[in-house]
Order: sequence, then C-alpha cells, then structure tokens
Amino acid sequence: MLRATMVEHVANADPSKKWPGRWLEVVDTDEAPQESRWQLCVPRFRLMCDAIMSDIQNAKGSGAMTMEAIRRVERAESFAEELGGNAWYTYITPSRVWFEGQYEQGEGGAVSLDQFKLAVDTYVRFLSDPEHKTIEVPFPAE
Repeated sequence: MLRATMVEHVANADPSKKWPGRWLEVVDTDEAPQESRWQLCVPRFRLMCDAIMSDIQNAKGSGAMTMEAIRRVERAESFAEELGGNAWYTYITPSRVWFEGQYEQGEGGAVSLDQFKLAVDTYVRFLSDPEHKTIEVPFPAE
C-alpha cells in the first residue's frame, strides 16, 4: 500500500524536540511496524519515496513539473527526462525510473514508470489538500 500522511518527527539528540512533517511510504500491510517510520517503508521503494518527499515541495510547482515530465515520456515526446531537485536526480524512461542522490544518499531504487506516476500523483494530491488528510492507495508490486 502507498501512503501519504502527516507524521511527527522527533529529534534523535533531544526527543522533546518535535515537529510535523509530510511523509510518503510504500508499506507491506502484512508486516509488523518496525522501530522507525523509515523502516516501515518497503526497502526497494525507499529511494523513490525519499526522492519524491525531498524534491516535490508543492503541488503547483515541482509537483506539476514532475507530472509533466512523466506525461512527456508517456506520450513519447521524450525518451528520457532527467529531473534535478533539492537532493536527488530522477531519471524517467518508458521502462523504468531510478534515482541518484546529490549528497551520497545512494543511487538506484529502480521502479516502473507506472509505480512512479502513482506515487507522484498521490503525493501531489496529498500536498493539494489544505488539511493534508492521509491518502492510502493499493500499490503494484511490479
């Protein structure tokens, strides 16, 4: 399941310091929760979720630009799109999408174009909602 939601972040150094944050994750609903929110996310989708959360700040700006890049690839107007955001490079092709951290966060995390489109669309809808209500949608394994 793909989930976009609000979470409460807690500082490791001082657990009394807390702040709200936006969160995107792909979770296995059959798995028991782990220690941290990050560990809830299915490992093969962590880079995708991190890249989306880091580089899509709002629905009308970076969210709309990412959706337009996806549409250009879908319509075969572009064979590949390279997006550079705050922390990630995202490479979009008809067969796969993958990620490269600009600050040594890692690279890879290949997903299908359909998976990426669903994740971006869900996160953009979440950002568009002034109340930031949780959105949960089935997420394809492939």
